[in-house]
Amino acid sequence: MMNPIFSLTVYIVELVISSIFLSEIFEYRLALGKRLLIGGILTSVGSAINIFFLNNGTINGIATFAIIILFTVLCYQSSLLQSIFHAAILVIISMAAEISVIYFASAITGNDFLEYKNNFLLSIFEAATSKMLFFLIALVLVRVLHPKNDSGKIPIHFLLYPLSVTICQGIFWRICSQPGTSQQTQHLLSIASSCLFASAILLFITYSHHAKKDSEAMQMKSELSRLQTEKSYYEILDQQNQQLMIYVHDAKKHLAAIQALNDDPQIGNYVTALSQQLADYSRNCHSGNKLLDVIIHKYVVDCKMRGIQFEYDVKVCNLSQLEDIDLVAILGNLMDNAIAAAEGSTEKTVSLNTVHRNSYSVIILANSCDTPPKQSGNRLLSTKSDTQAHGFGLKSVKKTIQKYQGDYEWNYDVDAKQFTMTVMIVDREITRYR
Repeated sequence: MMNPIFSLTVYIVELVISSIFLSEIFEYRLALGKRLLIGGILTSVGSAINIFFLNNGTINGIATFAIIILFTVLCYQSSLLQSIFHAAILVIISMAAEISVIYFASAITGNDFLEYKNNFLLSIFEAATSKMLFFLIALVLVRVLHPKNDSGKIPIHFLLYPLSVTICQGIFWRICSQPGTSQQTQHLLSIASSCLFASAILLFITYSHHAKKDSEAMQMKSELSRLQTEKSYYEILDQQNQQLMIYVHDAKKHLAAIQALNDDPQIGNYVTALSQQLADYSRNCHSGNKLLDVIIHKYVVDCKMRGIQFEYDVKVCNLSQLEDIDLVAILGNLMDNAIAAAEGSTEKTVSLNTVHRNSYSVIILANSCDTPPKQSGNRLLSTKSDTQAHGFGLKSVKKTIQKYQGDYEWNYDVDAKQFTMTVMIVDREITRYR
């Protein structure tokens, strides 16, 4: 009878390698804890099937195929067809690696092709070597078929280690097959082979984790730099607006004096038209928060240029508890997303309102949107083609809101074709973060 622990370990290793392959292609659907739970259940069922059918190759392949499909559908942003396709690739690679290793081993040892089934030591060598080869091929294949940008791509030199491990495992197997090799040496080499395999897997997982953290850190640094630049832009814009309003104020006085001295109706109409045009240059918003006024004015002009109807009401709640750079991070990112969606819609509308509710300042931003947003659970996903470079705006918004003990929620009205984002921030004055 096949060793249950060995059978379960083989299934777990196969699923770990498959997960590494899939995570380079798809976004996660579930958190790590849930993925581990689902993976544990699936591998336990697969191992039980394998033991019940006495390690039948055909049954084992079918069970592995079904497990990878279920795991991909449940844990990743993948359709059923995509899951079947990638599961088929993984099963074919795994079976080809296993058959190749068994054939090579039988050739160098002179044993029967299926001798490993009756020899536990050979089974360990076969499993460690075939899964190492499976892992190596999977890494090469994901790099060729699904290349990422330079920051996320697996380096070529990284593949040298699993390749070296595979070669070492072949050498170990060759040593063990030599007449006179002691049982103790064979066991030690089998342990060394398994440890080398485990180290290759852990090395890749560690590299991927640090690469992801480094990428996020770079994105955060880039986002902070962008926000600081945008804040400086608003400061310059505010100075220009103040100078413009002084000019408008003086010009209105001069036009009023000309109007008072004028007796010609035609000239009077002309002066009235000029006065109206000057009024259009005045700041639209007077919330009591200078930066908020500048931001609103900027988006009023932006929406007008894009043919978007923009309505707002921020006088009751002017978000004065937010630091300037945090106000830019929250409102700037949300408004940019809303305008981008509204511009591509039929109605082309955006509305912004701020109110007090209980102990919170609430931002309600609604925009027309013809298609439902992409999501993973309750998490919004970027609709831009380069998801590695985009989709960081909402992360910045979320992080900034949490700084003020706040939260956000969103909903999409299919009938009205309207997307609404609601942000809640603690209304009381809090300690500023410097």
